[in-house]
Amino acid sequence: MQLLTELYKITSKSGREDNIKSFLLDCLTDIQVQVETDLIGNLFITKGQADVYPCVAAHLDEIHIPCKREIIINDNTIYAVDEMWNCVGCGADDKNGLWIAINLLRSETILKVALFVQEEKLGTIAGCRGANACNLSFFDDVKYILECDRKGAHDVVAIGKGDVQLCDSNFIPQTILDKYDYQMVSGGKTDVVALKMRGLKIPVCNISCGYYNAHKNNEYTRFSELQNCLSFVKEILREEFRESLIKYCNYNDL
Repeated sequence: MQLLTELYKITSKSGREDNIKSFLLDCLTDIQVQVETDLIGNLFITKGQADVYPCVAAHLDEIHIPCKREIIINDNTIYAVDEMWNCVGCGADDKNGLWIAINLLRSETILKVALFVQEEKLGTIAGCRGANACNLSFFDDVKYILECDRKGAHDVVAIGKGDVQLCDSNFIPQTILDKYDYQMVSGGKTDVVALKMRGLKIPVCNISCGYYNAHKNNEYTRFSELQNCLSFVKEILREEFRESLIKYCNYNDL
């Protein structure tokens, strides 16, 4: 839980993601990875050598106004307050996704990670700016993307805002969905939806990662649900499942 609370303490308003990027890079110093960035500031991380990779994604920014935060842990619930003990939002959208990504980079041998800047809207300025600006060639050897940027604990978004088809309904076997209490649903727009709208052919989805009241001062996380998300994603990334997906989802032929 210490890693998560450290992430929550770092504010990262859209367009001001340098501090959270520095923290993440420090977390990776003892892991052999290749890190690339682009002009807008996205981070693209590769671990291991492979012909094809699974990929996880998250976004680096948050909606909340920067302030000094105190992280409160109340049994299974985690939230943030300011110096006056007012709830201020902990940035769980999407620092929970960053927590997932760091843990997977530590545990997995073959993995790509895409961390996007400026996913959140800024007033009248549309969101997903990092995903819309990135070079899609990073995903040329990627077979699927699992993004952890969904509220709650039980959703796998297969259809994004605007009826954008992200993946087939049987992309994740029902046995695995049932084991971790997930279901395929329709949802809103996030970075993987933006990538699909740009023409990315591979299957993607957005997975619930245990946060609630996103974009509000009373935002909070249920840690056990975040842990369940990590276990769920690890199960999807297991070698035998990855190989079955590669055989089943030959999306490069589309």
